[in-house]
Amino acid sequence: MATGGGAHWNPQSQRWEWAEQPPPPPPPPSYPPRPPGGGPGGQGGPGRERSWRVPLLVALGAAVVGSCAVAGWFVLGDGGPKAPAAAPSAPGTPVPPSGTGPDGSPTASATASASASASTSVPPAYTVVRDDGGFSVAVPTGWERSHDETGSGSFYRRPGDRSALVQIFRVTESDAVGACELLRTSSQALGNRPGYQEVSLDPVSGGSCELVYEYDNQESHGRRRAIERITVAPDGRRWALLAAGPAADGTAVRANLTAAVESFRPE
Repeated sequence: MATGGGAHWNPQSQRWEWAEQPPPPPPPPSYPPRPPGGGPGGQGGPGRERSWRVPLLVALGAAVVGSCAVAGWFVLGDGGPKAPAAAPSAPGTPVPPSGTGPDGSPTASATASASASASTSVPPAYTVVRDDGGFSVAVPTGWERSHDETGSGSFYRRPGDRSALVQIFRVTESDAVGACELLRTSSQALGNRPGYQEVSLDPVSGGSCELVYEYDNQESHGRRRAIERITVAPDGRRWALLAAGPAADGTAVRANLTAAVESFRPE
């Protein structure tokens, strides 16, 4: 007797049969079929070439983006000040801070910060400032936080003078990528800048690394020297500290970086 959907029982074959609807199609294969003209084992066909070319292009794209991101750390500006960025409250405040509670007494964090600053010895020509980026650092006395930059992190310059700078920022790349590898990638990405020259790239104790380079720059009146140090904080976070200035005054550039590295205290 026939049932709904066109199925009926065949007493001769002793099974249900479909008079009006074809049986369901077989399940699809678990692997892509080899295209016509493929070589032995499925190799040589256009379908197989596409299956490997896509991840390769993705990997190359990721590498290019990573290089650009690392290169974006550095300030290689050659013109005048950029459009001012929104300034955070009280940037570059000299340490110790003036944090107080409701009754006017110093807060615990302000007291701890003042104690830490008191134990930080810096050369006479430098002043320790607290930055709202989450750290304190020594910069040349009289330098102020600059807000018309295009790079990452915090910048300090002498007011009205763009020939030299100090830059500090967090390194957000994976810890699986070593400090020297990051700086090497960045140096390669910056290689197309006018007059770019890598002077040295050397590891530093404690998982740190340092890159020294020069390039043509109008702000520094010809050639600019930059020294970039990636350092590891006690909590394991990595930071980059950069000092740059006229190449003819490389001694001052080195002194600015040394003061920044030795005084740097993340919060």
